[in-house]
Order: sequence, then structure tokens, then C-alpha cells
Amino acid sequence: MSDRAKFSVPFIVNSHDTDKNGNVRPSIMLRYLHEASNLQFESTHPTLDELRYDLHKAFLLSRASMEIVRPLRAFEKIEAVTWAAGGKAASFYRCGEIFSEGETVARLFSLWALIDLDTRKLCRVRDVTLGIESLAEWPLEAPSHLRLPGEMVLSEAGERRIVNSDIDLNGHMNNTNYPDMLCDYIPGIENKRVKSFSIGYLHEAPLGETLRVLHGAEGDRHYLRTLRSDGSVNAEAIVETEELPGIQNLKQEEPA
Repeated sequence: MSDRAKFSVPFIVNSHDTDKNGNVRPSIMLRYLHEASNLQFESTHPTLDELRYDLHKAFLLSRASMEIVRPLRAFEKIEAVTWAAGGKAASFYRCGEIFSEGETVARLFSLWALIDLDTRKLCRVRDVTLGIESLAEWPLEAPSHLRLPGEMVLSEAGERRIVNSDIDLNGHMNNTNYPDMLCDYIPGIENKRVKSFSIGYLHEAPLGETLRVLHGAEGDRHYLRTLRSDGSVNAEAIVETEELPGIQNLKQEEPA
């Protein structure tokens, strides 16, 4: 179903996309809305393929912020709603929401750059004509910048090599893989759920790259940074978690 600006796609939650607690992983939540966006482009012209192969342009994600109101479970019937939300200078805004039985499950704000693949220059919003109408409606407040606290000490959490299954058409790690990758370095994540995340994508992670992962935390607020082998920052993220209620009850029942 679609209207003039918003585009809606139904999905059924795949049981293979859930974690050990039966909750859909954060990367999958992001993926639902990105796929809805791709399908909106596919319904009009230029499609994403026409942008890439005819006009030599491609969208790259610069920042994504998602609030996950509650976890999704296997086999839920959901609706992913996406829309272009305006833009400024060389930044294109896109928003989205996920619904289950009319209830809001997740909200997304994302910021994209459109790159000329021949010159590697950024395209300005005012110079680009797309077949999609824009709606200046944001379900989340968009942060002007994603900055980790200057006083936060980040410690080495490990390394992550970029392999073939990580990469996409652009030859580097797909942006929807980042939430799960980053959460893998949050201590005790197997007993928590992600309430929100905000990721700044700074430099691509190509095939064969080995990232250093740094982590710091203040309570349930986690700060992560990934560094490429040349020392440049690949991504920075803030992830907010909460302990699962069942886990909390188990701890209370433990003998002293």
C-alpha cells in the first residue's frame, strides 16, 4: 500500500532473524525499513538501479537513529512504512516506522548522501530530481551530529575482519550489518535488548579490512567506535540497552 509520500510494505517476521531470547536483532529492524525504501524506489523512476547504472549515482548512509519501542517476535505480521523527509545541502533525509497490529514498534531517522560515482562528489538536494515525493515529518528528533562524550574512556573490545558475506554492491560492509556487529561487543548483550541506537558512518569498511572495536559504557548507555587499519574512524555509535525482565527475575532468585 502506498500514498503520495509514505510507502508501506508488509512483512512476516522470519524466525531465523531472532536472537536467543526470541527477539528480532537490531540489524533486521533496520533492514525492514531499508528494504521498504528500496521497494519505494523500485515503484517509480529513477529506480536505484537506474540511478547507479544510467545516472552513475548511488546513495550512501551517513547516519541512522532508531528507537525500538518493543521487541518483535517470530511470525509477527508487521508493516514497514517509509518516506523521504526532505533534506538540506547534500543531506537527504529518510524516515520510517514499523507497526504491528497498528502499534508503533520502531521509529527511524536516517541521513543519506548521494554520490556521483564518476567524480566521487556529493550531489546537492536542490540539484536532484527523484520520482518520490517528500514529506517533512520526522518520527524522531534528528541529532545534528553524533558525538561520543569527550571524557568517555573507550577500551579495546576486539577486532572484526570484513568478509565477503558483509559487503554489498558498493564493495564495503552493508550499513544494515553494523548494528549487530557493534552489539556483539557489548558485554552481556545476550541478556539484554536494544532500546535504541544511533550510528554515524564515517569511512567505509571494504572487503579484507580489519576493524579495531573500542567500547565504553555509562550504565546501559554504550559508546562504540571502530577504527580502520589506517587509523581512520569507520563508525561511531551510541547504543542504549535494557536488561530483559526474565533475566532480572532470575537474578533475584539466585541464592545469596
